[in-house]
Amino acid sequence: MAVTWTRAWWRWTGGPTTRPVERVVRVDGRSRADEPDDERQAFGRWVRKRPRVDGGKRRGDGCGRRSLSPTWVLAVGGPQPAGRGGRVGGVGRDASRLAGLQRRLQGIAGGLAVYDEAPDNVSSSTYSSTPSLPGCRVAPGRRADAGLPLARVTSNRIDVEALAAMDGVGRFREVLPMLMDPVAFAEAFVSGDAAGGCRVPSRGMERHRATLRSCGVASDARSRPAFAMKAFTTPKKDGRTARLVLDARPLNDAMRRPPSMDLPRLRDFIAEVERHRFAMQCDGVSYFYQFPVDASISRYFGIGMKGCDMLLNVLCMGWSWAPCIAQRASNVLVRDLGLAWVDNFLVLGGTLDEAERNVAVFRKRAQAARVEVRAEGDDALWQVRSRFVCVGVEFDLAAETQRHRLDPAWAERWVDGSGMTAVLSGRATARQFAEVFGGAVWATDILAVPRCHFAALLSFAGRLGGRMVGAAAPVWDEVVDVPPSARRELGALRKIVRENPWVVGGVPEDTGSVLWTDASSRAWAALLEAEGRFVDGRQGVFAGPDADAHINLKEMLAFAEGVVRLCWAPGAQRCRIDNAAVVGAVAKGSSSSYAANRVLSRSLRVAERRRIVLCPGWVPSGEQQADPYTRGASLPRFPAPLSASR
Repeated sequence: MAVTWTRAWWRWTGGPTTRPVERVVRVDGRSRADEPDDERQAFGRWVRKRPRVDGGKRRGDGCGRRSLSPTWVLAVGGPQPAGRGGRVGGVGRDASRLAGLQRRLQGIAGGLAVYDEAPDNVSSSTYSSTPSLPGCRVAPGRRADAGLPLARVTSNRIDVEALAAMDGVGRFREVLPMLMDPVAFAEAFVSGDAAGGCRVPSRGMERHRATLRSCGVASDARSRPAFAMKAFTTPKKDGRTARLVLDARPLNDAMRRPPSMDLPRLRDFIAEVERHRFAMQCDGVSYFYQFPVDASISRYFGIGMKGCDMLLNVLCMGWSWAPCIAQRASNVLVRDLGLAWVDNFLVLGGTLDEAERNVAVFRKRAQAARVEVRAEGDDALWQVRSRFVCVGVEFDLAAETQRHRLDPAWAERWVDGSGMTAVLSGRATARQFAEVFGGAVWATDILAVPRCHFAALLSFAGRLGGRMVGAAAPVWDEVVDVPPSARRELGALRKIVRENPWVVGGVPEDTGSVLWTDASSRAWAALLEAEGRFVDGRQGVFAGPDADAHINLKEMLAFAEGVVRLCWAPGAQRCRIDNAAVVGAVAKGSSSSYAANRVLSRSLRVAERRRIVLCPGWVPSGEQQADPYTRGASLPRFPAPLSASR
């Protein structure tokens, strides 16, 4: 009997979807009842297929009598059914588990045939990411935990009502009903979705059942949960234990989006820390698990398990509202004392005495709300320091001028990691590139390197991300070809991160001048204002490809011309632009447009050589001083009064 690659219909809670079977184990002539239940449930789904003979001729119509005995196909490395909010992926979590599956299946029936060849309609690059086991994919979005035990978690529970009483702003009280009030929780659902009914089974979680019970994180469900979702584990930084995460996308899709987290921007976080001289750092112990969930709400946080489902009794890691609740609670504890980054607390002080007083207040608040904290790393709890590492940033507040840089340990891992090696070689999985690119974004923010200098890298990341978002089943282990231009830019950034220079905080003195730039459909103009008059200016007409460019790019070109031709004095240079897109791009150092990034990179490199810090600001078009000179007016003789532009 010839084996023919076909397509199978999967039936799931989200409706029928079509997926190609990519790696199959064919057991001919055996019925489904002959196969052990544990093999079917633990390692794959059996799909009844229409038998084919001699080149794929079909016998029977799938409903009536068949001339051949039934054939059952076990999808080993192929896609799994994707339910509502589900994730498509392989059966195994790593190559060793899939190899073990082969060995166990050999005892089911004689004459077992394993086919590793990829079908014609599936890219062969999909199969090159799992060494020694061709034809299999690791499930996207999952990291193999290699059977690691769950990390030890605290059984402490926060007194959320006491914490809400300390909330002078009311931001935490706004989201507290999502933990305690079932009516408010139900109102957060999109109309008609509160009933739930979704059940996605978890794999390999039964071994953690006793641990989850003992620490009070979860309990056995006495009735069917409204949402029983897939749980999985990911390795922690120590590499010896794993953390529990719930794939709560079915629940997230059924609820409205949460409000703002109130998480500070990274640059604002760093700037606030560098205004002080001393700090005490600690973090919450199993912080999400310290938030209790009312019993009437826990039915929405079910874990689909073999035998008996479980219900989470604490804040669900994976639920879209969880980070918002945790961050707002942390902000209550550090209000007027310092900063919080989810479960990281930083108590600050301009002097040692002030820092110690703030630490004493923080301790009282933590004790009153029953929040369990611990010291970061090897530090003693409540110890005030001037040099420390927090959220991946090393701070040195004892220096004459406060400074910061990347955490050296993190920088070393990113620079010499296997993902970086694969990306620089030109062929890497989409997952490897995403991890490396995420680190690049983090590094450029901390080291204050404008991302517009890496226009090709940003462009490739945007194209790859768009393809993954638009795909029905993103294949994160697909091998992609990284363009040479993107690799060159990544190599340049890698060199900067390897050096890991200190970045000195603070804003330089103002130059005392204001740069006005504007563009119309055909011309651009730039004026430099100082001491209440215009002291210099330039104007020009767009020609060549620039004449047909988008207005945002023309505004960026006008800004670049003004910086290069008019700005020479070192210091903080104020810039006035009437285009919000250009203001935003200059402020954050990058744009979503490749062409705009190239233009912005040129102007920022010039400003850096001249030790100029550009400070953009938006003005209405009616107040733009350079506007008349983009519409045919000639520049005045300089110096000229401000009224000359009207």
